[in-house]
Amino acid sequence: MLDKIKDADHETDFEIERENWDTLLVFLACSTQWRKEFAGMSGELIYHGLDYPATSVVIRMMGHRGQDARDIFAGVQMMEVAALPLLNKRSK
Repeated sequence: MLDKIKDADHETDFEIERENWDTLLVFLACSTQWRKEFAGMSGELIYHGLDYPATSVVIRMMGHRGQDARDIFAGVQMMEVAALPLLNKRSK
């Protein structure tokens, strides 16, 4: 999954603001929690989004609670929205 995002037409070096670091760690820890299916006659892999119950467990297991957990979840959702078009980009 990360290889597909990395191969996108974007820079691979970037800075993470301190207040976003925990969100990034949670997003990366959820890398095996994508809901996906093989669809159509071609059997293309389609990513639908993250499994939210699993994401919630990851957030809690990493020690986040209350408003901190809610803020991290909102950040993970923003990253998910940005990642989906890259994950579902069809090779030509």
